[in-house]
Amino acid sequence: MNPRTSLALKVTGAVLLVAASAAGVLVGLRNAAPARISPPLVRPVTPMPSLLPTITIELPQPPGSDPTADGIKVATFLGNEARRFYGVGPVPEKLEVIWKLNIGGGTTGGTGKKSTEPSGSPAAKAGLVKWYGTGWTGQPALVRENGKLYLVVGGFDHNLVKIDAATGKELWSYEYPDVIKGSPTVFEDPNAPGDPSRYVVMVGSRRGFPSSMSAPEIAPYRAVSYATGEELWRLPVPRTKSYSRDADGSGFVIGGTAWVGVESGNMYRLDPFSTVDWKGFRTPKILSETLLLGDKRAASHGGNLVLEASPTLLGDRVYAASGAGHVYGMNKDTLAIEWDYFIGSDMDGTPVATTDGYLFAEVEKQYIKGKGGLLKLDPRRPAKDALVWYFPTGDRNFADWLGGIIGSCSVNDEYNSDGSRPALVACTAIDGNLYVLSQDNLSGDLVAGPNLEKGLPTPKVVFKESIGGAISTPIMVDDYVIAAGYGNVVNVYRITYMPDGDGPGVALKTRAGKTVSVSIKRVARFTGGGSYESTPIVWQGRIYIGSRDGYLYCLGDPDYVPKATAPEQP
Repeated sequence: MNPRTSLALKVTGAVLLVAASAAGVLVGLRNAAPARISPPLVRPVTPMPSLLPTITIELPQPPGSDPTADGIKVATFLGNEARRFYGVGPVPEKLEVIWKLNIGGGTTGGTGKKSTEPSGSPAAKAGLVKWYGTGWTGQPALVRENGKLYLVVGGFDHNLVKIDAATGKELWSYEYPDVIKGSPTVFEDPNAPGDPSRYVVMVGSRRGFPSSMSAPEIAPYRAVSYATGEELWRLPVPRTKSYSRDADGSGFVIGGTAWVGVESGNMYRLDPFSTVDWKGFRTPKILSETLLLGDKRAASHGGNLVLEASPTLLGDRVYAASGAGHVYGMNKDTLAIEWDYFIGSDMDGTPVATTDGYLFAEVEKQYIKGKGGLLKLDPRRPAKDALVWYFPTGDRNFADWLGGIIGSCSVNDEYNSDGSRPALVACTAIDGNLYVLSQDNLSGDLVAGPNLEKGLPTPKVVFKESIGGAISTPIMVDDYVIAAGYGNVVNVYRITYMPDGDGPGVALKTRAGKTVSVSIKRVARFTGGGSYESTPIVWQGRIYIGSRDGYLYCLGDPDYVPKATAPEQP
């Protein structure tokens, strides 16, 4: 089952938005051990007092994490091309509605469910259903322009919208042919510095029902002007052995080049600023491409070979998780497959790259004999030897899922730049639980793998709490975890660190060899809204998250005023 069949479910049990406490974000960059694959740049983090000793190193601060600088703040799903930047704190410990924007709803189809449209209507005859609000992955992008913050988000009403982040006022909208489930990617034209129209937004939608799978005009992945919402180009999604021509994944852009995957299984490297005519529209120039549909081992999947996850950059490779059961590592220029880790399950979650050169991959319980869960992989090794550890999650028949992890995970790497805190990873599973795990410390137990492989290492569990079912990705900002799901609740949890292993919690080793005791406690909860499939972002005391109740929410303490501000530009 894929998140494309996302349902507005009433589920008993709380879904928790977890946040870790601001014991502080660190000032300084850890000197990681040399890796055979150069990890992406570590971003500086929120300047907050640390409870642990830190080493200060003066580094230039990129505009993404500097709250006082104009520029693109949260650029794409999970923040950046490594999928590990989720915003800037402080994380609020009081959750009130600052504003909410009515996203509304729109029709879609092809879910295999009974139509929710009026009986006998053309929409009902076409099998269409109506969805409200925002869905999976549904994370907003964030831009600071002339001293003001703006959100860009896609909704089930078919519209991509730009929003004033302070007031919730909609500034423009661009209508897509179907519901938008993915997260927008905002990027800059490197040849137009200072130009007000230099920013571009790209995101995809479902294919456009009731258009047939063979319709020649299907092109749901599109780019629009950030300034005006005017369409710039659209990318056709070909017909392949995959049963989908949707576009849920979020591409990334570096140096004016875009890497984009669509659900037909096609992965592209594009020039988003060079276009040609296509059926009276513009389409971007394809620089290289590959088709990721697996091999004969995916015969049991039928047409469920979709590329729903977002691509991730680590070193000189682009990694993608495929519905055909593979994690592919491709040459970032040619997209030739250089590394292929086979699991066999449907894989919807986006790989997350760590600062020390590892990958986390999420495994759904589908087409495999074992349990789904979370994999830590070392892509510097041959694929057959790449497994570092496996964390299995419980089986559970929930909606159309059987277990495992549908969403993605998050890591605290960007908020632990001096390495004084243990490296952590957070995920929510279909079994109903939020998990916070050690990246580096093993439990000493051995577990079975996705295909019942015996004797696999597994990590220490730092925190586990039932939050109901969830496909939303929890995020970690500063020393907090924020998570939400089908329990209609957004919770914030604080992570507390005690040096020398003193105090309650789980004793973990940092990468510098120090022992730190880690404990987690819920400090805030928002019980309004509906179910949550979307991933939140955090920015200076505000949490932005969309709900299936039809609204986008801005949550926080209404009395909080950001301290790190700069005067607006004329």
